Amino acid sequence: MLFVKALLLSVAPVALAVSHAVTIGLNNTLTFTPNQLVAAIGDTITFTVVARNHSTTTTNFSGKVCPPPPGGVGATGWDSGFMSDLDGSLPHFTYTVVDTLPHFAACMQNAGAHCKAGMTFALNPTTDQSYDQFLANAKASVL
Repeated sequence: MLFVKALLLSVAPVALAVSHAVTIGLNNTLTFTPNQLVAAIGDTITFTVVARNHSTTTTNFSGKVCPPPPGGVGATGWDSGFMSDLDGSLPHFTYTVVDTLPHFAACMQNAGAHCKAGMTFALNPTTDQSYDQFLANAKASVL
């Protein structure tokens, strides 16, 4: 009986994980939809490109926001690389959340022009590091 309880407890966190979907380029716009979300450790976020050629790449909250650097920012950041839907294939990239820290991402396309235009996303934003402030920082970023 003790073994069964231990087994159930070890599986419980996996069973409770949530899958989140983020659409990139909805209606051929320079957007992530939704543009922010809160997720727990173990949750997954699947980013799907539905128009053009984009990336989801972690970047700095402030300062040099755009363009996001290849490889992304931070040890727990991510970089999907460019994903093209020009052939209608709906490419996707899945990130598994490893911490509850705020992470900020944007599209690298056109040397950061998509980022500067507001193509941005926030994972676990806070009061001090809000999505709205990140968006403002991206739009003010010098390319």
